[in-house]
Amino acid sequence: MKTDSDNRDNHERKFADARLRYQFFVFTICLVASVSFWLLIKLSNEYTLSFNIPVTFINVPPGRILTGVSDSNFQITLKAQGYKLVQLRYFDTPRTIQVDLSNCNTAKDSDEMVTDLPLSPVVRKYSTALGFINEVHAIHPELVTVKMNKLFSKTVPVKFSADLTYAPQYLQFESCLLRPSVVKVFGSRRMVDSVLYAQPEIIRIHNMTESIVRNVHLNSDRQNNKPYFLPSRIQVTIPVQKFTEESIEVPIKMPIQTPGQTIKLFPDKATVSCFVAMKDYKKLDVRLFSLSAALSKSDNLFHLTVSAAPDFVRNVKVTPEKVEYLVLR
Repeated sequence: MKTDSDNRDNHERKFADARLRYQFFVFTICLVASVSFWLLIKLSNEYTLSFNIPVTFINVPPGRILTGVSDSNFQITLKAQGYKLVQLRYFDTPRTIQVDLSNCNTAKDSDEMVTDLPLSPVVRKYSTALGFINEVHAIHPELVTVKMNKLFSKTVPVKFSADLTYAPQYLQFESCLLRPSVVKVFGSRRMVDSVLYAQPEIIRIHNMTESIVRNVHLNSDRQNNKPYFLPSRIQVTIPVQKFTEESIEVPIKMPIQTPGQTIKLFPDKATVSCFVAMKDYKKLDVRLFSLSAALSKSDNLFHLTVSAAPDFVRNVKVTPEKVEYLVLR
């Protein structure tokens, strides 16, 4: 009897759970349907919404440079059905609008020209492309003022700068090679006069162990009231080689002596140490170096200096820096 009662209770619980799940399913379906119908009704209504749209200017007339604009973006207000506005705001990112300057009337002899351009025709075309044919409610501002100046140019040298460090025993063995080393700068008369050289972006490399070739860009942004350069980028070659330290004994060159006396230096040779690139090691020769001696009254010793050394060596030092002397009569 107890087993039959337990079976009956289990059956009733399963039936109650199934009924509860069914009711929850029906409730969920009704809720989703209600929300969907509510959204459909709401989104079918008309709403007014504003968007900020960036503006770029294209096709500047030949011989002119854009030097000023009154606004770099504008606000467009649309009055349309809700679902279209939701799609535009959250799914279709508004594209940048382009204002064509090719039809601006330019006086050939005028150094500066200011023009007011209506945005309405451009915005209407733009909104039509987005699917909003008659929904443009307002545009602010309605006019954009552009200033263009006569274009001037001159040739300037390229001034390159870098932040470089080298691995142990590695150094730059020649000057950086720039191709091209001069470029043309374009801009208004004031812009061009203010530019003395073109400076590309800084190259930063650490622990260099080999030569590198990089293409670096010059400022060439024609949209920001700045001069621009042509070509807009240059090729930079930074030659790096492994160096070794070498020492050479070099005779000391005596200054002109007073007649009737002979000066004898002790020692009469000194050691010149330097760093030389491995590729130039075989070119190293004592005849390429020269040591000069000058008598100092402060300590009555001859001070040595390296008066000549090949241009392919680095960190040239002489040891000792001072030598004694004996005057023979």
